[in-house]
Amino acid sequence: MRALRRLAVACLALTATAALAAAPTLAESLLAKLAKAPPVSTPFIQVSYRGMLDRPLVVSGTLRWLGGDRMQRDIDKPFKETAQLGDGELSVQRGSGEVHRMPLARAPQAGAMLAGFRALLGGDLAALENDFALSAQGSQAHWVITLVPRTDQLKRQLASIVIDGRTEAPRCLTMTDANGDTSITLVGAMAKQGLQSVAPLESALAARCRNQ
Repeated sequence: MRALRRLAVACLALTATAALAAAPTLAESLLAKLAKAPPVSTPFIQVSYRGMLDRPLVVSGTLRWLGGDRMQRDIDKPFKETAQLGDGELSVQRGSGEVHRMPLARAPQAGAMLAGFRALLGGDLAALENDFALSAQGSQAHWVITLVPRTDQLKRQLASIVIDGRTEAPRCLTMTDANGDTSITLVGAMAKQGLQSVAPLESALAARCRNQ
């Protein structure tokens, strides 16, 4: 009987271990829920805090993921600008002016945002972990995903990307540069709500992202 009990306990332990191994992590569960089929678009408001500026720089418009490595950012306010990423190239056009092109390798921050945005919307954990060390905290209802670049090239430009979200919707993306400058981008419902000040304090905007 004792041998049978030990065998039963061992079988239960193996079953529990297998179940835990098969259970998805919080990051995997979140990425699966965030996945969308392209094209995907979302309104955004980006507030950039730079040491050389007396007040934050605020721009707003629409972010579009067109599939694969193709992404577009249209700024509507306070000026008109279209930036397109794809095929290893970044192109930028201000208003109806000349289109300026450069290899994406010369714009590592744009490449990092593209990689993170694409992998998040594509739900591809493996692709995301190629470029970033990833961690997730919280619950399915209120979560935070942190991305820290793996490559030396990205590390020279970027310290981290933090995404705050609720259920299946990201709310804020906070990018911290290697030099300490920060930009907080409100997306989706948070962007539609708008800013509560024309020049919000970084601490106040960060708290809103965490708590609202």
